[in-house]
Amino acid sequence: MNKSKRITAKTEGPVESPAGGHPVPNEKWIVRIGQLEDVLAVCPSDILAGSELATLLEQLGQPGKALCHWNAVLACDPNSLKAREGVARCRQRASPCSLDCEKNHAHDLGPS
Repeated sequence: MNKSKRITAKTEGPVESPAGGHPVPNEKWIVRIGQLEDVLAVCPSDILAGSELATLLEQLGQPGKALCHWNAVLACDPNSLKAREGVARCRQRASPCSLDCEKNHAHDLGPS
């Protein structure tokens, strides 16, 4: 697969969990997350891929992981309203342990 091409596959909607909580990832979501991670491995500054991955992780109930990706998007585009809103949502939903991402990876975000 040529990694320089933009991956634009869309996923189907989520399947709700029986308890009405977070969506259960279906196979297409898992594939899409892998594709986005591959894109970000090649081009970590891909704002669209980072935003989509953070959004998917939020939808799957993983705000700590999503927060890391939203912070990476903000490092590339500090004026991104979408990323700022994502950071705020994730900070509200994440457990204190998962907020360690911000402390542990602050060096990845560039100078403050």
